[in-house]
Amino acid sequence: MSKRIVTAVALIGAAGVISGCTLEQPSAGCIVQDSTDYPWQALYVLKNSADEAKSCGKLKGEALGVFKYIEFEKGANEQLTKKRAFIGIRPEGLAQRFESVTYEDEVLNTDGSVQVDEDGEPVMEEITAERVPGARADNYAIAKLSTALSETLADEPDEKGLCSTSGFKPATVTTTAVTRTDEETGEVITVAPAESLSYTFSDVKVYSDPSAPGTQLTGTLKYSDGPGCEAEYTVLALWPQVGCDPEAFANPTEANAADRCAEGSGLNPDFDAVCVAGIAGGDAACVPNPATGVPAFKSK
Repeated sequence: MSKRIVTAVALIGAAGVISGCTLEQPSAGCIVQDSTDYPWQALYVLKNSADEAKSCGKLKGEALGVFKYIEFEKGANEQLTKKRAFIGIRPEGLAQRFESVTYEDEVLNTDGSVQVDEDGEPVMEEITAERVPGARADNYAIAKLSTALSETLADEPDEKGLCSTSGFKPATVTTTAVTRTDEETGEVITVAPAESLSYTFSDVKVYSDPSAPGTQLTGTLKYSDGPGCEAEYTVLALWPQVGCDPEAFANPTEANAADRCAEGSGLNPDFDAVCVAGIAGGDAACVPNPATGVPAFKSK
């Protein structure tokens, strides 16, 4: 998947003028490609290998919703002026917890016995249950609870092209367990467990340059999946989310370049991107090269 980025370029007709001086493209400020159409893809790199054995130390990566917001305030003569810019990060792992769980269960008669069909087999029905009761009735509540918001986003990138943020508040979702009872044995079967997930981002920086406006970010994530378990990760993410084939890197001369996060993939061809398995809903996806960090570009 890809999203076309169009850059307007002013052409100067006189060759002598072009070669006779250096023209600097003015900064467009801190641009962030949002996830209205396509998500970002994140890779999580565990900072402390000792946390690998913990349940909260097993994150590999996921899709992210990333959004830039601008808040205005009224000034003199009721004129609106920019108060601040900030960003929101919505991890797929949080947003998914608001999705309903569907499972099959036996249909009961009025006396509590299991209803059977003409072949004597139990009649089954499909049941849909919410993990966060009532949440599906309010999409705004879902978006708010599953999004970590910063306090600020810089107006201009620094000398490395990075736009800093500050003051991220944790995004936390708590779900209730979904269970069913086996009518024959009386055993309570867990369809989906109760969970309490928390994402706390910090030191998030978005790379924003005319050649790659707001398409890579890095930062730190503290992740918890319950009391007593917290792990810290380095976040490396790029936009847009693009699938790939990890095996294509073994035989690059025989593989399609698009499968190697290169030409035709939908990514900026200058990105130093690698293919990592199991980070996009179980599938492989392109991410910034961890050996390079963000910004990740091929050496020339």
